[in-house]
Amino acid sequence: MNELNDLFPSQEKPEVVIDLNEGAEPKQTGHVSVYTETIKKKKEKKPGRRILAAVLALSVLNIALFGGAYFLGRSHGLAGSRVASRQDLIQVLNGEREAAVSDTAYSEGELSTTEIAKRVGPAVVGITGVVERYMSIFGGTTQSQAQGSGIILSSDGYIVTNNHVVENTNSIRVVLNTGAEYEAKIVGADVQTDLAVIKIEPKEELAVATLGDSNKMEVGERVIAIGNPMGVEFFGSVTQGIVSAVNRSITVNNRTMNLIQTDAAINSGNSGGALINAYGEVIGINSVKVSSTGVEGMGFAIPISEANPIISDLLEHGYVKGRPVIGISTRDVNEYMSRSYSWPIGVQVLEVNSQSARNAGLTQGDIITAVNGEKIQTGEELNKIKDKHKPGDVLKLDIYQYETGRNTTVEVTLSEQLPG
Repeated sequence: MNELNDLFPSQEKPEVVIDLNEGAEPKQTGHVSVYTETIKKKKEKKPGRRILAAVLALSVLNIALFGGAYFLGRSHGLAGSRVASRQDLIQVLNGEREAAVSDTAYSEGELSTTEIAKRVGPAVVGITGVVERYMSIFGGTTQSQAQGSGIILSSDGYIVTNNHVVENTNSIRVVLNTGAEYEAKIVGADVQTDLAVIKIEPKEELAVATLGDSNKMEVGERVIAIGNPMGVEFFGSVTQGIVSAVNRSITVNNRTMNLIQTDAAINSGNSGGALINAYGEVIGINSVKVSSTGVEGMGFAIPISEANPIISDLLEHGYVKGRPVIGISTRDVNEYMSRSYSWPIGVQVLEVNSQSARNAGLTQGDIITAVNGEKIQTGEELNKIKDKHKPGDVLKLDIYQYETGRNTTVEVTLSEQLPG
């Protein structure tokens, strides 16, 4: 369990559980073309009976034509929305092509929860990661398991999940809703956004999720969560609720995340799964739950529109490109520490990790009090300013030197964050 910091600052910190849900199958849509034939009637001795027969025949013909066109349209929509490969997926994530046939989107209107469960369920998987730990005293090893969910993004086996589900694992198993099991490998992972992409080599045609636009979601809209609460024993569980809030900023394990809040039940094992809108499209990746006495119905999902560029980078590079770093680890100097040690309030350097930061003159113990002339008091404020820049940019840092007790300004060139 993780602690949800800063959400309830005056109360006991509620416990956080991370959950993965099912992915959403492509929304099957299609235009229906209806043709009405004009039949020239012949004179008959018994017109009433003949007309009745003609009407019945015409009705059957229209039903056949309508039904054929309808199902062709649905099949065309499904085929057109199929994301078959890594390159297809990257194009969809980067907005270079539509995941579904654009002129038929939403033509069916809102779907029932039952329809959504049938469409989305096959694109949701169960994930089990095995973590081996060495016991130094006895020389043996112990094993533990992390269980979650994932969403199938392409029919050749690319799956998105939460980083915390697969982090530090020695092996990963994926279970499909057909019961088939596959070994998976990590393609790329990002701690900061808690996202990871894994890959299986399927021997069968995989159902693929259709990704929606989380930026269009509004408070009060109906959403469905599908996943594996408490592990694969409850594979494919479906829960329903509404969007309780959008753009909810919370801090989990010192990471500030911008999330969708929902009252749809999300439990341990749902991490990495899908939050789905009323049209059968994935609009969020379920990842966080508030678990505390007196707290109910507070789950959170990573908005899919914010996740898309991260997933794309993980597919292409194995990490998120262009993310700037100063090259230091820090802690906040609060008012108590300031009074106790006669330090200024700010962000203290605990470790210098990059040559660029060393060249700038940063050393362990220094306290950063301003960036580019803007006062800061926390690492979160430091990161917000830093993240507006790119690798190669120069930041001016006002610092209190730990060794000398002097205030000075240094210039540091931002580096690119690399994995490992």
